[in-house]
Amino acid sequence: MKKVLLSLLACSMASIVSAEGGGNAQAPSVEVRFGKPTFMQKLFYEKMYEKKPFEDATLYYYDNGVYKIISPGEEHYGVYVVRGKLTDEEYAVNFISLPSSDWGGKTAMHALKFNRRTGQFTQQATWEDDPHIAPQYGRFSQEVNTIADPRPVKWETHAQPEQRGK
Repeated sequence: MKKVLLSLLACSMASIVSAEGGGNAQAPSVEVRFGKPTFMQKLFYEKMYEKKPFEDATLYYYDNGVYKIISPGEEHYGVYVVRGKLTDEEYAVNFISLPSSDWGGKTAMHALKFNRRTGQFTQQATWEDDPHIAPQYGRFSQEVNTIADPRPVKWETHAQPEQRGK
């Protein structure tokens, strides 16, 4: 298992002056490890959030509740909780992003409902800087995630042909 350090305060504080008034110290952080890869989903938005109009995204799920998402304009990590199982016909997932530049150095929450029979999803996003985000929806596909270390995964190198062609 690859080790990852995710600095929860790095977006808002690059360094802390030591108590002695001397040099810089690293910002406080927590260590988060990726679990075992489980599933990957490709999302194809039909109704999007106008401030983030990226039609497609790919989610990488790990068995300990950590995820990575990439799109043409975003790349960040977070945690998720599933109501049901990702293998059920219908299930819901609540995602909370870790603070990132994608969300102004803050967190965002996304509640998605998936229907594997129809291949459709709905999404409700919540973000402090825009408390009235309209619901979104689209299509999705799901397959096995084989990427144990998603840190090098970028949209430009990992998007599927049907996603890159837009």
